[in-house]
Amino acid sequence: MRRCRKRKRAGEKPSCLPAAGTSSSSFESLNDDVLGEILVRLPSVAALARAACACARWRSLASSPAFLRRFRALHPSLLGHFATDHDDESVLPMFHPARSQFDDGCSDAAVRGGDFHLTHVDANAGWRLHDCRHGRLLFANERDLLVYDPLSRRGVSIRRPSWDPDLSTHFTHLLLADRTDSFRVVSVEHYGEDAARGAVYSSRTGTWRRGRWDERVVNPKRPSECSYYPGMQADGRVYWKNRDTTRLQVFDAGDMRFSYVRLPDGVHPRSKYAIGEAEDGACCLVCLADAPHGAVFKAYRLRIVGKGSSSEWWSWELDRRVPASLVIGKLKYPPVRHVCAVVAGVVLICFQNYSAPHRHVAFRLSDMKVEATLRSSGRAYPYLMPWRHSPTLPSSSLV
Repeated sequence: MRRCRKRKRAGEKPSCLPAAGTSSSSFESLNDDVLGEILVRLPSVAALARAACACARWRSLASSPAFLRRFRALHPSLLGHFATDHDDESVLPMFHPARSQFDDGCSDAAVRGGDFHLTHVDANAGWRLHDCRHGRLLFANERDLLVYDPLSRRGVSIRRPSWDPDLSTHFTHLLLADRTDSFRVVSVEHYGEDAARGAVYSSRTGTWRRGRWDERVVNPKRPSECSYYPGMQADGRVYWKNRDTTRLQVFDAGDMRFSYVRLPDGVHPRSKYAIGEAEDGACCLVCLADAPHGAVFKAYRLRIVGKGSSSEWWSWELDRRVPASLVIGKLKYPPVRHVCAVVAGVVLICFQNYSAPHRHVAFRLSDMKVEATLRSSGRAYPYLMPWRHSPTLPSSSLV
């Protein structure tokens, strides 16, 4: 550096700069493949957001679907969990940050810059948390729905679909995980035990699209009945399990139709399992099963081999089999109560405890690395850094 400065003062061309006509070693000379390999090795999605603001080329590469699938597989970006109160679900959920995953402080900065204490949500409106997907929370009260984004501190109020008030029904509301600036809300109405129909709200159109009554449902039950379980979702579909049958009820938000799929071999109605999305967004089922040499986590992927609503076109394939001792063996916890959720390859399990709150552990299915631990007397909803923010937010919003 001193030689370069001396020559520059003398009016000479610095030898440390490339001569005219020679190839440059800057980032501009790298092709997209090489640059993608560099960006995918950034430590977190917050660091990727800052890098994407460098120029239009980096932003375009960092926001491409293929790149985001790779980055998401390596960095699930779990910020924490929203946990509800089992005794009083009308109380707004509490956020439990997962600080152990990040070493660069970007996640703490994102939490501090957002509204994770939900101060902008009216605590007296009777909101109850129904779902948490792709950086948004879905609340519902007797008349309205609220989709709230803690990072941007913005919410969208939605009037519930106008069903027949004379029918005795039960509603289930779920927020579909669209990886764009838009979102969809699924509302399913159960009429007794004989039929069900669904409606899908799109933020792009601001309207509800209602389906028809379908009598091919598998004994839909109310939440107060022991055989009913909350809806699970993956790849634009909602799944319900029932402890009385091996068939899963499925609602496709695209064609507004109900269908069913059978559980994988070896998975029973009362097995400890949950359906969600793998690291690449594909539908997967994670089950805790007993084995001769100890319990194992089995991950299945749903394969659709043909068109149709019958289960003969759908099948489960065993994707991986991991000893549960890699996680549970390191923790002095009681036996696992059940598998709560699977979100972007992050598995949330709850341990048996006869006195609330229950212990929860979240870990990556790929390497069994523990991402977070928390206690909750009610349901816990994993909150991951939304990918729709990563390529567009300015660097000042995350630091």
